[in-house]
Amino acid sequence: MATLDLKQIRKTYRNAETETLKGIDISIESGEFLILVGPSGCGKSTLMNTIAGLENINSGEIVIDGRDVAQVEPKDRDIAMVFQSYALYPNMTVRGNIAFGLKIRKMPQDEIDAEVNRVAEMLQIDELLDRKPSQLSGGQRQRVAMGRALARRPKLYLFDEPLSNLDAKLRVEMRHQIKRLHQQLNTTIVYVTHDQIEAMTLADRIAVMKDGELQQLGTPKEIYNSPNNMFVAGFMGSPSMNFIKTMVDLDANDNPVINVTSGEGEQYSIALPHSMREQDGKQVVIGLRPEHISEKLDDDSQISTKLDLKLEVLEPTGPDTIAMVKVNDQEVACRLSPEFDAHVGQVAPLHFDLSKAVFFDAETENRIEFA
Repeated sequence: MATLDLKQIRKTYRNAETETLKGIDISIESGEFLILVGPSGCGKSTLMNTIAGLENINSGEIVIDGRDVAQVEPKDRDIAMVFQSYALYPNMTVRGNIAFGLKIRKMPQDEIDAEVNRVAEMLQIDELLDRKPSQLSGGQRQRVAMGRALARRPKLYLFDEPLSNLDAKLRVEMRHQIKRLHQQLNTTIVYVTHDQIEAMTLADRIAVMKDGELQQLGTPKEIYNSPNNMFVAGFMGSPSMNFIKTMVDLDANDNPVINVTSGEGEQYSIALPHSMREQDGKQVVIGLRPEHISEKLDDDSQISTKLDLKLEVLEPTGPDTIAMVKVNDQEVACRLSPEFDAHVGQVAPLHFDLSKAVFFDAETENRIEFA
């Protein structure tokens, strides 16, 4: 286990007009599972490669257990990396692939055998030790790649989109495997993915990146419930958060409200939390997760408004049904109970739980903070 501190990491490729990494600061505790997430081209894989030493940084510090390794060769950083492509030696058996790094370090053969058997049993691939990679499925190859990394017992493990080549069922199985391994070994892991479901289910903390900048660093619960800005709010969650752009007004009793229009032209006035009074006359964006718009009223909700809205699209998923409606000429996703007898074209009474809403500045797209 090891701590990792990334201090003002900057990276610019030759002839590039803009920085790829723009002053990244992240501190990772020993035994922590950190996930770097973001869209393609956001810099997450580049950041991973700089930690591994596969790419140089222009400035900053990469500190592992108090030692700056930014100028240290990759082989001397005591890091193991699991790649998207598995990177197995095709001419070696599973046993040979797992043992390769240990042989390079000139460990005694009996210790190598014991370590290979330990890792193979942990990953449930002990019956595959004498097979070649070409004889394995994608999930089995990925476990072999993980076994090769685990056998080295390094200070830090790096996973670069390890599940992206697997089908949906295998991805779920491998997520469980990786989660279980981390709980057993309590190792320090940095994991790159573009899949926000992987990020939410695996991470102790998530670092959301965009255009080479860190947008937010926090627990999955913090990222999901209290996003720093509209990018983070829209990126995390499936379906993503609904954004309703509107104007804040005060009603006859000086209470903050918004006025919205349904797809059928019906006008509604929706009460807002009292703290929104200071936004009177300003354009804001209300962020609501689909589960906070439903046919059922949350018993804990203190601010809820019922709107009669036409169900325009229905997507049954099993545990719930995603319905699309229109508010202020914008498509809004709702999460309905599977027991609710819904059909396309039906006008249904839906409760908007404003106590769970997140409010954003319409210009900056940053979350509005309340005292």
